[in-house]
Amino acid sequence: MLTQGNTSSVQELVGNIRQGMVPRSVRLFAAQGLLPVSREELVRVLVLLVNDGDEEISQAARVSIGEFGTEVLISTLQVEQLDPLEIDLLARCREDETLWGAVVRHPMTADQTLRWLARTAPPMTQGSIITNQTRIMGCLEVIDDLRANPNVSQDVLRRVREFEEEFLQKAIVWATAEELAPKVEQGPSIEEALAQLRSIGMLIPGVEGEPGIPEPEPEAPPEIRDAFMRVSLMTTFQKIMAALKGTREERLILVRDRSMLVVRAVINSPKMSEMDIELLAANRSANPEAFRIIASKPRWLRRYQTLKSLCFNPKVPQGVVLQLFRRLNDRDLRFLGRDRGVAEAVRKVARDEAVRRG
Repeated sequence: MLTQGNTSSVQELVGNIRQGMVPRSVRLFAAQGLLPVSREELVRVLVLLVNDGDEEISQAARVSIGEFGTEVLISTLQVEQLDPLEIDLLARCREDETLWGAVVRHPMTADQTLRWLARTAPPMTQGSIITNQTRIMGCLEVIDDLRANPNVSQDVLRRVREFEEEFLQKAIVWATAEELAPKVEQGPSIEEALAQLRSIGMLIPGVEGEPGIPEPEPEAPPEIRDAFMRVSLMTTFQKIMAALKGTREERLILVRDRSMLVVRAVINSPKMSEMDIELLAANRSANPEAFRIIASKPRWLRRYQTLKSLCFNPKVPQGVVLQLFRRLNDRDLRFLGRDRGVAEAVRKVARDEAVRRG
């Protein structure tokens, strides 16, 4: 039997629950809050049982943990043996921005937990995340997660843009070897631990998968296939550095990335030539952010083929095309008005402009 303060026994119980080795009767007893241990140790057990596949156990654990105030949950974060998985489950057990702020600041919080909060949490927690810039450096994916949050505040978006501008400027300096890049430490990962819990029937909320970079064409040359393999294993930080100082093949792949920061690094690479920009303007797999950046640079639009490629590329946002199409020559304007590969709205304005020119 567990006794008050018997931390090692609680540690063993938590481990056994995570391995699916604890009988239902013991799990139900614990879920009802009847273990004779400290409040913090009991919380460690309850956050696991909240996700139990047995609805009676899960509901009992929810009721038990609901009886604890926020201060108890935060003090649980100070338990020495607490690991990243327990911190994640603790964060998910209650919608509480005071608790979430403490989770964001905890050095053992997993990247997956931080990213989940960035995608879903209200503005106060968003502010805590964007303020923790040392941690963001090790998990730049958080930037896009904040931007994707449906409730993201304008203040946080402004701070995200400021962080991106400052980071990209520094990254360009690092890429040109004017200054050594910092050693970026990734946060803990709980991917395998979550998979293990799901395998024993725990109902752990899923994390929405990220769209990956498409596979290379079957007939792609070896250097392209090798580049795809390298890129698939990179973190966002590594992708940015590859975009700035890597190979041409890597940049052509990275311009497809979902991260706008990665795409901006590709376009701002010191190795990017006008011919590369022209090729990107015609690339139907590129992130739309790439087209917006290219269209915003007058020096690149002086190359007529780049301008033309943007107008005829169906993946370029219509708003971008509508700003540029009048700069096409008469012949290309007529072709654009008949091109069924572009949006009808684009064809129509091109035809109207052609008629106006006579």
